[in-house]
Amino acid sequence: MKRKIICLSFLSILMFSSCQDYLEVQSDSKYDSEFVFQSVSEADKALLGAYDLLSVESGIHSNRLFYEVTGVGSDIELGPELTSNSGRYNGENLYFKPPTATDNPPDAWNGMYRTIGRCNVIIDAFEKNAAYIAADKTKPSDLTHLYGEAIAIRATMYFELTRNWGDVIYFTKPITSEADYKEAVVTDRSIIQEGELANLIKVEPLMYKLNTKANTTAATRMTQEYVQGLIGRLALIRGGYALRPPSYTGDGEVLQSHPTRGKMVRRSDYKTYYTMANTYLKKLVYSGNATLVTTDSRTPSAKFSNPFQAVFQAGMDYKFSPEMIFEVSQIAGVTTTERPYAFGRPSGGGGTAYPPKAYGQMRFFPTYYFGMFDNKDLRRDVTVTTTGLGGSADEKMISFKKGSTIAGGGLSLNKWDYSRMTDKTNAIKQRITGINAPYMRLGDMILLLAETYSVLGDDANAKAELLKVRKRAFLSTDPEYTAKTTTYVNSKSGATLLAAIQDERAFELGGEGQRKMDLVRWGLLGKKVNELQSQMTAMADALRASGSYTFPNGNVISDYIYTKDVKLTDAQALGLNDILTGNTYVSETDPLYPLLFPGWRGTATDWVAPSTTTLKKTMLAIKGLFKPLTSTEATAAIAAGYKKVNYGVDLVSDVTKPWEVNVNGVFGGYLPADFTANYSPLYLVAIPAETIRVSGGKVSNNYGFPNQ
Repeated sequence: MKRKIICLSFLSILMFSSCQDYLEVQSDSKYDSEFVFQSVSEADKALLGAYDLLSVESGIHSNRLFYEVTGVGSDIELGPELTSNSGRYNGENLYFKPPTATDNPPDAWNGMYRTIGRCNVIIDAFEKNAAYIAADKTKPSDLTHLYGEAIAIRATMYFELTRNWGDVIYFTKPITSEADYKEAVVTDRSIIQEGELANLIKVEPLMYKLNTKANTTAATRMTQEYVQGLIGRLALIRGGYALRPPSYTGDGEVLQSHPTRGKMVRRSDYKTYYTMANTYLKKLVYSGNATLVTTDSRTPSAKFSNPFQAVFQAGMDYKFSPEMIFEVSQIAGVTTTERPYAFGRPSGGGGTAYPPKAYGQMRFFPTYYFGMFDNKDLRRDVTVTTTGLGGSADEKMISFKKGSTIAGGGLSLNKWDYSRMTDKTNAIKQRITGINAPYMRLGDMILLLAETYSVLGDDANAKAELLKVRKRAFLSTDPEYTAKTTTYVNSKSGATLLAAIQDERAFELGGEGQRKMDLVRWGLLGKKVNELQSQMTAMADALRASGSYTFPNGNVISDYIYTKDVKLTDAQALGLNDILTGNTYVSETDPLYPLLFPGWRGTATDWVAPSTTTLKKTMLAIKGLFKPLTSTEATAAIAAGYKKVNYGVDLVSDVTKPWEVNVNGVFGGYLPADFTANYSPLYLVAIPAETIRVSGGKVSNNYGFPNQ
């Protein structure tokens, strides 16, 4: 599961000083393909070097790109801090300040091009190698599979570049001199995407399936299933809406337009790409070796019975879920890893604690948790947490004040949690867990397949795929199970079916970096931002006027809730032996209800600290979270040892109104007037100024970004 560090002299990078700050795509001009690829094992070592760059340089899963751009900025996900605190939130907030050429994570740009450069060297060596040239190209072999991996890694980088930057520089050959890169120009993303799709389609039949050969037994290597899924992803962004420069005059439907930001356009032949995606996603779903996790064998069943959580628990146990198609590999104990530190349950602990600090970069709007989810959806509490950890085996509420860890930021991602790691050796120091980063899993792919069927007019198959994912989201023994699954899905058709699939992706993939770019390619980013702003305004107005807001589904968020610290020994006296909870099926009248609802919280009972450290071992009893207490109930709660604590009031108490609609608030770069004027939202990031400078004017920005 752990990635290997490869230091091979024949893969050393020939550094040109002027190129180093421009694009990290250099290669060794003395590369001898016959020497390097004289055996499959040597070729495999070369590929491991490319995977290493993917893991540590690209940022597709970490704080170079995912942290600031991909994972946040949707109608459900946001960062924890005030947008005015750091320039990194400018892009997330659709540029509430005039965009600059530094409003992007430049390391991600350079890191991805460095990875592309490594892949180009490997691909070129394969294509010149006698053994590879002679290999049978009608079926998979060790050499054709390795070649396919290099193609897939490079295509992954261009997938990320074109969806986040738009039109970018396209290199497909090794760079051996300054002339190779100084003459480079920006290439239309359509050409890039179509080129990479053609390459992927070529290698797809020449790759092994997951778990069929030694180098495909772990989801940290790219396989035929991954390539099929990547074809689906690339085809759907190729056929979806995208922001084009203001000068764009090509084919397609213009949905929205702005004089400097550009135009949201979808090609008129978009169904061609939906058909392509459908073809390869069917192969993945129907013939691939990844398996949707639909059962949970853990005991006791009263605590678990949640196959969705089991998918993420596998990673925390250093295992591979059968649902995972590709994970970005990480090393435990010796490197900086972001789960759960940035993308997991927050903790206020220090660098070494029980658990240590978890910043909690991935937060959620209350409209998602309280308002969108069905209350019986097993994914809600696995995805979103209301509580964090104090650092001494103690559970704490997370404040809605802007901030980080448990001190602020609001509802946080819960799919990864230090407390749920079985082996806590690497869970008492921050950022060294080595938990792999999921990049492609089957639940995502099934919903993409459902989407393609729906857009292509095949409602029956779209419903069948949607139902696969929907069914595992609810408890099969619940009396309402059929109503919430089969009946719900069968009630949809046409546009309502497509909308249901889009909603399901929000429920299934929260915090996994899909929602914003889904909204972009559907042409819904501006619309959903506008709807969110209206919902947040209504919530804020109601909290100020009456101290509570009732969502359309009946859930209520209130100014105050009531909490009580409960020691492990006291919980055990009530019959709760483990204060790290799972699902809850108890009624509201059960004495354990305040401890078990919401589910998937508490703190680990198995933390073992040195004698110099005292662990509190407490969890929270919570009352009034989804339904305000009456005055009688509040009085009784206080008499029982509960404290009245701020909750919804913190959403509206800051005079800068960060949770409301203003330039420093909810999508301040795309206010309601922008949507009314049919302006396109600016979601892309700028090409780095240094790249533009070194190009001598051959490369420039669009979308209102300056060039320096």
